[in-house]
Amino acid sequence: MSYEYGTFANYSPRGSSELAVKSRKACGAIKAGRVDVIGSAVPHLQDAKADILRPFLGPDVTLVPVPRSAPLPEGALWPAKVICDVLHGQGFGQEVQPYLRRTRAVPRSSNSLAAERPLVPVHMESIEAERPFFVPDKITIVDDVLTMGRTSFACAELLREVCPNTEIRIFAMIRTQGLQNDIEKIVDPATGIIVGYPSGKTHRDP
Repeated sequence: MSYEYGTFANYSPRGSSELAVKSRKACGAIKAGRVDVIGSAVPHLQDAKADILRPFLGPDVTLVPVPRSAPLPEGALWPAKVICDVLHGQGFGQEVQPYLRRTRAVPRSSNSLAAERPLVPVHMESIEAERPFFVPDKITIVDDVLTMGRTSFACAELLREVCPNTEIRIFAMIRTQGLQNDIEKIVDPATGIIVGYPSGKTHRDP
């Protein structure tokens, strides 16, 4: 199975250039749910250069935030939900629906070595998907940072089980740079495909 993904920006986890360092700060601000930083993306998303992201954020799309790595205490920060709310408040998507809920904690991908990051089945076993009363025609799963895409892929699979006829895509505010250490620009709208394998691993292309 595979899902189309779109991202707004790009960051370098290890690059040493001034731009790479700046990209990591931007990534940190997005992960921290900084409304000002997330909101600063809106003019760029409204620009023609971001037209490739319209299928992900169009007026007929339901935005569904990716759960955090652990069950969410009342009033706790939920960065993906903040992103959904900011974007919807600026005219992206027709509604925000928290159809996904983490029922037990899994290791945070950002704190794990690549070989130790949870596989797709681990995510699926720790997340519940609510079947909507009115099933949307289009859903975009929204995350803060996209690395390998296992969490988002698991969310897409769970929603596909309860909404089998719905178009499901994945969107993240920022993605990790591939094998190259440094980057040429931070704001860099792009799309690609996340492929899932029986092993529970995923491949993000590009």
